[in-house]
Amino acid sequence: MCLILAAVPAVLSAASSQDMGISLSSGSQQTTAPALSQKSVSTTAVKNGIATEYWLELKPYPSSNTRALWLYAGGDWRYLYKPTSNIETSVQNAFANPDTFQVKVWYSGNKIVGLVVMTK
Repeated sequence: MCLILAAVPAVLSAASSQDMGISLSSGSQQTTAPALSQKSVSTTAVKNGIATEYWLELKPYPSSNTRALWLYAGGDWRYLYKPTSNIETSVQNAFANPDTFQVKVWYSGNKIVGLVVMTK
C-alpha cells in the first residue's frame, strides 16, 4: 500500500508539468508524453482477499491473447498476465494442498497486483 501511495504524487506531478507545456527530450529526438487529465489518473484502491479457486490458461485462445492466471478472490475473477512458471507451480501446489497452504491476492479492479502463497 505504501508503494502505491508514494507513486501517486509522481503521476500528479507529471500531469501538472505537462499542463505547463514542459516537454521531455531523449538525445536529439524530442518526445512528449500524452497529456494526462484527472479522469485518466486511476484512483482504484488496492484490495486483498484469499483465492478460493484458480484457472490457469495453458494455451491462450485465441492465440493472440496473452496467457493468464485467474484467481477467484473478493467475489470475482482476477487475472495475472504472463505468470512465471514459479508462480504457476506455487499456486498449483497451494490448491493441491488446501489444508496446508492458501493464496492471498492483492488486486486493483480485476487485475492482480500481488500474490503470496502462505501456510495456514
